[in-house]
Parts: sequence; structure tokens; C-alpha cells
Amino acid sequence: MMTGTTARSGRAYEHEAGTFDATLALVGRGTRGGELLRRYWQPFALSADATTRPKMVRFLGEDLILFRDKAGKPGLLYPRCVHRGTSLFYGRVEEDGIRCCYHGWKFDVEGRCIEQPCEPRKGEHRGSVRQPWYPVVERHGALWTYMGPEERQPLFPRFSIFEDLAEDEEIISYYLSPAGELAPWPQDYNWFQMFENAMDTWHLAILHTMISGPQFSKEATGSSRQTPDLFNVGWERTDHGVIATSGAYDAAGREYVRQSEAFMPNCYAISPFFVAEGIGNELFWVMPFDDTNHEILMNRRQKKGTPLPDNRNIIAFGPHRKIWAELTDEEKQDFPSDYEAQKSQGDITLHSEEHLARSDKGVVLLRRLYKEQAEAVAAGRNPVGVSFNEEDGPIPLHSGVFPVERDHARMAGR
Repeated sequence: MMTGTTARSGRAYEHEAGTFDATLALVGRGTRGGELLRRYWQPFALSADATTRPKMVRFLGEDLILFRDKAGKPGLLYPRCVHRGTSLFYGRVEEDGIRCCYHGWKFDVEGRCIEQPCEPRKGEHRGSVRQPWYPVVERHGALWTYMGPEERQPLFPRFSIFEDLAEDEEIISYYLSPAGELAPWPQDYNWFQMFENAMDTWHLAILHTMISGPQFSKEATGSSRQTPDLFNVGWERTDHGVIATSGAYDAAGREYVRQSEAFMPNCYAISPFFVAEGIGNELFWVMPFDDTNHEILMNRRQKKGTPLPDNRNIIAFGPHRKIWAELTDEEKQDFPSDYEAQKSQGDITLHSEEHLARSDKGVVLLRRLYKEQAEAVAAGRNPVGVSFNEEDGPIPLHSGVFPVERDHARMAGR
């Protein structure tokens, strides 16, 4: 008996090659999305990454040199020395700057040439040249840069969870998965596939529960986490991004409202899976290194002295509670998580091949907002979420877990 398929319609031979949406995907200078990203202050590294040994970093498709002079100031410079093009990766860091290894030209953290030892009087005309540089602000244990046009530089961003710290509170920063707890470092696909996942509420119930088992429940972690048994899922635009709301139950069957947010252009706040009532305490920044590599940097409000979260205990896959880096290929098939779902879409997903449905409304709203803001920048306007007035208040955070009363009233943002 012959078995198989012989239908004549819908065959792959007739399938046309798909394309991606360049505005969503591309981050380089001159692209629509790249110019939007460059209009905001962005965290690009941890404070600990800047030392007196120069480090090559890549951000928004640009290769740059990060260093900290011996006076403690961080600098972010274009790598090719303006003299003859030798990389400052091999430079020597001194008290007031970095010295090129080839002919000794020295630059401070703002690119000013302060010494040319081979020239008369150590450079009579050194003030006429400058190493390209980007500004750096060190705050909350992270390094932030603004890579857009000087005349459009906004104030450093303020978020409500950074405000009004008690004496025993602090803001810390850390990388979400530096040792392969959740995925490889860096995550080797387009950053927007990770960013829009924050508004993809329904994948919690499918990927993290039905397919891979209860990855975020009491059964998975031995904790009192809420289960992603979702209902009343909805999304809406805000002044700064998109907010997702859903109902959820904890392990005891109590009903909660769970809210998550995405902020322009690459920040989001996911409500905690622990049933801890109130506003969340974390921001996630998706850092696009280039078009096909990214990583996540976290800001966390916490009590002083609280140790960093141990992802080995917080996230574990499969019955043997392994972190991602320990899984075999077969185990990744059996217990896929966000990395497998997003990476397998392709290094850059083919948007033209998608068939979006009602459950994708949050993703659609976020994509639409991002593209609108990219168009605004291209038209010479400022995007949402940037401030030029010291009197403007902080961006409110609504992400959190709230007990449901009979009227299902939602709590206002902090």
C-alpha cells in the first residue's frame, strides 16, 4: 500500500520568498528605525564594563571603544584614530584619556586631542582635530549614551520607579542572561522579535504552559508564582507605548489583574510572575548591538544589599531543572522557550509571510506605534517619550500585579 500526500494545491514550490519590514528590523545610522533609536538615551553597558583596559563594544550597528580614564571618567570613542587609523583598542589609558599606540596621540573622554608627542610643542594644532565620540552618562550601575543629532538631545530619562527612593533602596543594573541561563550571549537574532514579545500575552499560556509545561508556575519553580491561566486579555496605547492587561490566577485560585508595558523605543516592563501585589520594580532594555544581535539589560529597584537574582533558581527548563546552556538539542525541542520561538523565526523574521490574528493585537499596536514614531523623526519631529523640560514629570509605570475587586478596578501607575 502506498502512503503519502498527493494534494496539488498549496505546495512549497509555489511559495514566494518573504521579506522583512526594514523600519522594524534595521538599526544602523540612516535607517528609519536606527534614527528613531538614536533619539533616546540608551543603556549600552554596565558600569563594570568600563575599565582602564579598552573594550570594543558594538551598539546600533556601530563599533566603538569603551574605556574609563584613570580619573574615573567613562569614554565612548570611534575606534579609528583620526591621525592614521590605528584602532584605539590597542591604546593605553592614562589619567586624562587614551593614547594611541602608534604615534601617541592622546584623546580625552570627549574626543579632544590633548597631546601629539611627535609634533612641535606636543601639537601646536591639536585643537583642530577631534576623535569622534558619543556622550556617556553613568547612572544606576549602567552606562547610557545618546547617539543622535546634538541639537535634538533630550534630557536623561526619568521613570517613576527611579523616583523617591527610600534610604534603604537603590537602583541596580545587570544583564538578564550573562551565563546562558535563558539563551546564548548575545541573543543572535533581530532585537525587535524580542521587544514585541513583551506585548505577546498569549504566548505565556501556550509556549510557557501547554507546550513546555508550567515554566512560570509553582510546579516549575517550587515558588508561589502565579500561573499564566489567562483571561480578559487586552491592549491599549498609552502616551509612551502600549500596555497589556490580563486576568490571572495564583496557585490558590485567587484572581489578579496582571499588567505589562512597552515603552518607546526599546524598553519594557513585565509584571512579576511572583504574586507580589503592586507596581513592578524592573525595566528591561533590549539593547540592539546590530541587526541580528541583541541582549537585555535590567534596571531593578530593590532594598540595598539584595543579591542579584539567581536565574539558575528562577528559570529552569524541563523535569531536571536545567538552565538553557545545559540543555541538549532534544531537550530544547521538548521544552522550547522564548529563545527557540524567536530565533527560529529567522535572524530577521519575514514579516510578509505572517498571518496576524486577533490575539496579536498587542504586537500590531506596538509595531504601528514604532513605525509612526520613526516616520515622525524622519519628518523632523520629536518622538514620544523624550523630554526637553526639567519640569516634566517622570514616565509612569503601570506594570504590576493587582488583586481583582468586584468592579475589576485597575490601580493607577506609581
